[in-house]
Amino acid sequence: MERNLSEEARSSTHWGAVALFDNRTRVLTPGERAQVAKQDLNVIALSGGGADGAFGAGLMIGWTEAGTRPQFDIVTGVSTGALMASFVFIGPSFDQKLTELYTTMRTTDVFTARIDGLFGDSLNDTAPLRARIAQAITEETLDAVAAEHNKGRRLYVATTNLDSGTVSVWNMGAIAASDKPERIELYRDILLASAAVPGFFKPVMIPAATGKGMQMHVDGGVKAPVLLRTFMLSGPYKRKNVYILVNGSLRLRSSDSAGAVTANLTGIAKRSITELLRGLMYKQIYQIYVTVQRAGASFNLAFIPDDVEESKDPLNFQPEEMKKLFEAGRRIARSGRYWQSEPPRLENLERVANASRQAVRTVETSNRPKPAVSRGADARTGHSPSVFDQAEAALMEAAKR
Repeated sequence: MERNLSEEARSSTHWGAVALFDNRTRVLTPGERAQVAKQDLNVIALSGGGADGAFGAGLMIGWTEAGTRPQFDIVTGVSTGALMASFVFIGPSFDQKLTELYTTMRTTDVFTARIDGLFGDSLNDTAPLRARIAQAITEETLDAVAAEHNKGRRLYVATTNLDSGTVSVWNMGAIAASDKPERIELYRDILLASAAVPGFFKPVMIPAATGKGMQMHVDGGVKAPVLLRTFMLSGPYKRKNVYILVNGSLRLRSSDSAGAVTANLTGIAKRSITELLRGLMYKQIYQIYVTVQRAGASFNLAFIPDDVEESKDPLNFQPEEMKKLFEAGRRIARSGRYWQSEPPRLENLERVANASRQAVRTVETSNRPKPAVSRGADARTGHSPSVFDQAEAALMEAAKR
């Protein structure tokens, strides 16, 4: 169905979102960031991944049980990561809700097939997921998010604005802390939109900032499978720790459990979207790695290991499969050996030196006493000429005669 929406309405930034670009598409530096008075900044970004989100949920629970989970100053979420982000943000007191969400959910709790799917805006109806979100995101949950936001901590969720073709970064804490009557409905709509896989799940319509028309929002993973913007790393912190939790594997090839592609429209479309997002995920993680290294922060990456079987189909929510993934994440977290300092399979030229460590080395080098220059040494470098240098100089001299 054709929609009429002005350019201004399509690209306008909602009051609940962070303005990333101006009207001329120039990058803005948002003043909105964590405002916590401490030396360490801890950031965690939760990726998309559908049913594989059970691994991330289990990892968070195991991290709590290990007694080493920090309080995160910034939490970001995309797609399934957006669904768990509110509970991770509030903290361990909501671990039980996080456990229930990712160990009891079934496909029928997420969507049902539509008879008119091929002729409508999606193949499936996500009314069950909307009901599940409403069950999880209550006034009590929103009040808890608002309380943490007012302490200076920040919670961000990404959706894709299909009308403008850009990512929308929503300040969920500000929405929760607002006195606007639509706050809970907007909060739930954003979570539903962030998980709305295009074509498979119905897009979510969110009012344009102009007050005229509705913007169409879908899965944030279309533009940003993992959400981290540079403004989130700003501030006078002595140490910055960034944790990237990927709700999926980063293996080179698709999982053996996926099997051969089913030769029909749904099967081909599902696998194509999965592979598209898998490739985009790796590129996004590398981009974040470069950003974190240049910011002088520590980069910490966790994902489903190759020896752990991921979901056969991330859009098929089976409690038996999800419980296994949940327990795998929990076990890995309790072992204390799960964070990697760089993305897998990096080549030498792809590695980036950490800015803070590079600065320390520069200071140390500049403070070293300069060695005395020996006779016959190069006055610029202080190095004595080698036998080869001397031989080359003699040949050059002979050629001049």
